[in-house]
Amino acid sequence: MENKDTILSALLVKVEGFKDPHDHPTPAEDIAKIIALPLPHVISVSRELAEEGLVAICSFPDIPLLYLTKTGVSRARRMAS
Repeated sequence: MENKDTILSALLVKVEGFKDPHDHPTPAEDIAKIIALPLPHVISVSRELAEEGLVAICSFPDIPLLYLTKTGVSRARRMAS
C-alpha cells in the first residue's frame, strides 16, 4: 500500500499545477526516478492502481505514460492534506 500511495503522491506533484490534472500524462520513468524505485516495480504497482481505477496507463510509447484519474486525484489530495 505504501508504494501505491507514494506513486499517487508523486503523480499529483507532477500534474497538480494544471487546471485538469487528470488530463496530463507523466512518464512512468519520471516517477521511478522521483521515488527511487526500479521502473519495472513502478509499472507493476501502477497496474494495480489501474485495476483500482486510480491511474490510467497508456502503453503506446516504449515507456508507459501514467495518468491520474479523477478518483486518483481526489485520493492523492486527501493523502496530502
